Amino acid sequence: MEPPEPPPLVLLVCTNRRFGWDRPSCAGRGARKLLKALRAEAAARALPITITEAPCQGRCSRGPVVRLPDGEVRSIPKVVPDAIAHLLLGF
Repeated sequence: MEPPEPPPLVLLVCTNRRFGWDRPSCAGRGARKLLKALRAEAAARALPITITEAPCQGRCSRGPVVRLPDGEVRSIPKVVPDAIAHLLLGF
């Protein structure tokens, strides 16, 4: 009997938008650009991870944020290659 496949790794990127000039949100702070950059980097490295949109993670003032497979939520304030590579380093 073969061992079971490990569960898939999923990285969640909050893309929630809160409307109002005084209400920060991940979408308003570049979440879609981050999502696209993470997907491109994961594909370029052929990483076995799914990167998908997620609803609000409760950290609107720190966005955009990502939820890692271990449940940790991290803020990625700017889409820069080094930050993305560092985030994906463990996969």
